[in-house]
Amino acid sequence: MIAGVQCWDANGNLVLDATHSIMRFYDIRVLSNGQGGSAVDSRFAQGRCWVSFQPDRYIGFGSGGTIHPQFSYDPSTNTLTWSYAAKNSAQWDEFVSGILYYGGF
Repeated sequence: MIAGVQCWDANGNLVLDATHSIMRFYDIRVLSNGQGGSAVDSRFAQGRCWVSFQPDRYIGFGSGGTIHPQFSYDPSTNTLTWSYAAKNSAQWDEFVSGILYYGGF
C-alpha cells in the first residue's frame, strides 16, 4: 500500500508531495579572511546536508583572483568543513568573505 501526503493550492497546483525534500535551516556562520573552519551538528544525522554561501562580492582586483571557500561534509561525524585554497599572488589574490547558511533535508 502506498502512503504519502499531497497538497494542492486553490488553483489546483500541486505544492507539496511526499517525494519533495523540505529544507531545514540550522545556522549561519560569517566566513572571512580566508580562515577555514567546521561545524558539528547532531541534526545532520536526520538527513542530507545543504550549504549556501552568499559572498560579499564576486569581483576582486583587475589582475588578481578571488578565492572562494570549498565545502565538504562527513556524515559519519556530522561535520561540515570549509577551507580556502592558498593564494597564488599575495599582492593581488583575495579571499572572498561572506555568509554561510547551512541545514539539512
